[in-house]
Amino acid sequence: MANLVVTDVCNMKCSFCFAHDYLRKSSFISLEAFEQRLDFIERSDINEIRLIGGEPSLHPRFPELIALAQQRGKHIVVFSHGLLSERALACLESLPVEECTILINMNATRTPGQRNTQEQHQRWMTLRRLGQRALLGFNIFEANPQFDFILPLILEANCRRVIRLGLAHPILDGQNEYLHPKQYPMVGHKISQFAKTAAELGVKLELDCGFVRCMFSNDDMETLHQAQADIGWRCNPILDVDLTEQVFHCFPLSGKVHRPFFPDADARNLRALLVEQTRHYRMAGIYKECSTCSFRQRDECMGGCLANTMKRFQPAALRLRVPDDVVADWPRAMA
Repeated sequence: MANLVVTDVCNMKCSFCFAHDYLRKSSFISLEAFEQRLDFIERSDINEIRLIGGEPSLHPRFPELIALAQQRGKHIVVFSHGLLSERALACLESLPVEECTILINMNATRTPGQRNTQEQHQRWMTLRRLGQRALLGFNIFEANPQFDFILPLILEANCRRVIRLGLAHPILDGQNEYLHPKQYPMVGHKISQFAKTAAELGVKLELDCGFVRCMFSNDDMETLHQAQADIGWRCNPILDVDLTEQVFHCFPLSGKVHRPFFPDADARNLRALLVEQTRHYRMAGIYKECSTCSFRQRDECMGGCLANTMKRFQPAALRLRVPDDVVADWPRAMA
């Protein structure tokens, strides 16, 4: 897996954005550089071309990027907030359903903390036109996430019957809203109940990276299995190839864990270098108990998001970025 950054421009202001501190410029990838990235994908035997940003659709030559990606005969994945221009939407709408996935972030917003009716309507129209091309996602950054509204949208717009849930992780060298590990068990139970409701409507949950086994009780796990949720305890180098010839482990670690991107780079070698760069931190986990956890010892859990793990070794920075009630309890829960 590898993500290709095609722009660092975004017109949203999501408080939880893991690329928050990266989106400071107004740069767009050139067609020549994009072709080099596609060569990298081919050389690395990766079967998807995944476009991220920023908001990829804001690239002034977005349809040309899509056309170049199509020529490689691989599945195209576009990560988007769903508030697309007519030009970008028409381009994506023209792609064969089986050849693309447009992952729509359903809680992206220009006005954090508020429900914007105009944004909701525009995103709804996007979903209707994309139909089965659209896969809906939701980033959890608070203890009581409200994601039930997604289910009727999937059914009404005839989108793919899958919801991708992600945990908002901290930017290691920046500031953003994210879910504190202390709140994971509360969220875990809510996810299991949501999975049950979704399954009754024929919708499946997929859990993104950074989830940990201990956030779910045994009953929660049974509910998830019965709902046929896609559960994985992943935290591996994603390989985000950015505009400045750097490859990040992932955006939350972009300020710390990266490697140069060379013209003859290979994903397997880059991934091995990034794993080695983080090897010592991988021995720990997001909780101090991770080192003796039976789930971890049986390789049933990776120990959570590496950015959260590394935050454990930066207590002063952590206290500046979490709620007061969590800060007060931090020495006991996360020391």
